[in-house]
Amino acid sequence: MNIAATSSLSLRMFYHSYSSVATGATRKAASTGTLSMADASALRNAVRKLEEYDFESATKDQIQEKLQAFTDTMNNAITSANKYGAGDTSVRNAVSKLKRLNNEYSSELQKIGISVDKTGTMSLYDKASKTYSAEKFSKFFDNDSKYLKEVYDAAKRITRKVDVRL
Repeated sequence: MNIAATSSLSLRMFYHSYSSVATGATRKAASTGTLSMADASALRNAVRKLEEYDFESATKDQIQEKLQAFTDTMNNAITSANKYGAGDTSVRNAVSKLKRLNNEYSSELQKIGISVDKTGTMSLYDKASKTYSAEKFSKFFDNDSKYLKEVYDAAKRITRKVDVRL
């Protein structure tokens, strides 16, 4: 699967100290361990940022950009940890959990414009923010979201097991 990540502000914020490997040539040259660590850390950051985000005060374009950054980050985390996990059972289990969560919550995700394919990766509808209300995004990504809590836990498990030297 080819992942085309945007170069958005949200994506850079999610990747924070790993922003150099969020997109582009640096990402292609990075080790599997570095990418797995960066992507799982970014996914944890994405969860925290989405829980705090004020969707109702944001513009449609800002919401679309935030959702695209989340789907890109999730897909990156699944892809890189899947490659890294070939040698680590704990990482493999965490990747399986992310995929399982995405499939389990696929109908709820679809209600906010995110589709999940059979491999557990996501894609965002081009006009998700224009089609769905900000209230739906706020409700799905709130602090009590079981989905986000479990995504965070799986990403945390990946960051604890990855050796960035690989």
